[in-house]
Amino acid sequence: MKARIAKTAYYLLQWTFGLPQNVLGLVFWTFTRTDEKYRFRNAAVKRWRFGGSMGLGMFIFMGEVPLREKEYVLKHEYGHTVQSIILGPLFLPVIGLPSLLWASLPVFSKMRARRKISYYSLYTEKWANFLGGNRKT
Repeated sequence: MKARIAKTAYYLLQWTFGLPQNVLGLVFWTFTRTDEKYRFRNAAVKRWRFGGSMGLGMFIFMGEVPLREKEYVLKHEYGHTVQSIILGPLFLPVIGLPSLLWASLPVFSKMRARRKISYYSLYTEKWANFLGGNRKT
């Protein structure tokens, strides 16, 4: 019974308070062609051909991830779906944009390599790990 209430609350909050990122996630979901779709906890997961993985609303898009890292990445991306519920319409400017820039801009990739900084050290990523249940960074 508790699981059903939690699942209902998850979807209700995603599609009300977290509406902007869920609409964007649904657009990505609709136009991403793949046969590999599944659920992780309450999120909808789809494999895509882009390099990285991304959590957007209740949708998780998994890039090429080595099998040994798959659970870690799923938990991390699920953490982003929880951030969506917590921050609602603030998710995109507070989490989405900084996370996207941190992951995709070459200047940040070079800085992380040069300073030996973990990708998960940025506040958006560290918090997603915590919320998703990952304890290592």
